[in-house]
Amino acid sequence: MSTRPVWPHPAFAHPAFVPFRALLARLPEFPEYADWERLGSPVCLPAGAPIRFVPPETITLYYELAIASAGTVATRHHDWHDCFNAVIWHHFPHSKLAFNALHQQEIERQGSLTRRGPRRDAATLLDECGMLIASSDPALLDALAQRNWSALFKEEHWGVQISATIIGHATLESLLAPFTGLTAKCVPVLVPEAFFTLPHTQQLRLLDRTLARALAAGWLESPRQLPVLPWLGIPGWWPHQDPAFYADTTHFCPLRAGAAHGSTAAGKNPLTLAIHKADTP
Repeated sequence: MSTRPVWPHPAFAHPAFVPFRALLARLPEFPEYADWERLGSPVCLPAGAPIRFVPPETITLYYELAIASAGTVATRHHDWHDCFNAVIWHHFPHSKLAFNALHQQEIERQGSLTRRGPRRDAATLLDECGMLIASSDPALLDALAQRNWSALFKEEHWGVQISATIIGHATLESLLAPFTGLTAKCVPVLVPEAFFTLPHTQQLRLLDRTLARALAAGWLESPRQLPVLPWLGIPGWWPHQDPAFYADTTHFCPLRAGAAHGSTAAGKNPLTLAIHKADTP
């Protein structure tokens, strides 16, 4: 029988965990299946079945099909990767359902579990190592797309005009032992200035709905539309952010010649989030 991992992990102090800390604090130890049950289902399938986190050996269907048909998410015992997957389900439930629906549609369209195609590849990249980059300044989203790191990582912008929210559970896992070279696939989201005055819970709710609607509308077509972010460059996300750190082009890679069109498409055409009166405090 495996030993429970140490809880809370020291990495929970990292700024990236801020949106998730309230839920993590409700779990006094590394969560067992009964703990997820006590928290309640994060969302229900359109047919009504609640999402539940269960041992993999209790499932006979392919991972995505088990979710789509019964709401059962294969979750390994004492596994950080799967624990963080459950955490993301609780914070981005509608986006996770939309990812699952995309996989199911593509599996049915191609008649194959193994023939993935660009849409499933893109969905998997976001689900595993994705970030939502919300900004009220289109120039900052363009800096992301153009890999203009010196403009993007100016400290005065972050938390005021731009923010990064993790949606990929593998990215959360990587924060347990981070190293230079880590990157995320990003969804740029253009938001009103008022977005940054909202509590984290409301910000996540709005981002979740925005991404879910876009996925349902067929917005995600290929990994190429997702700009790359070396996220340890975000101010405060790495302890040694001196000029030499940012000058390392093996980590902060410039845009490759000839890649401009595919790379800037997402920055030029980000998702748009609207805040309604009911969304404000």
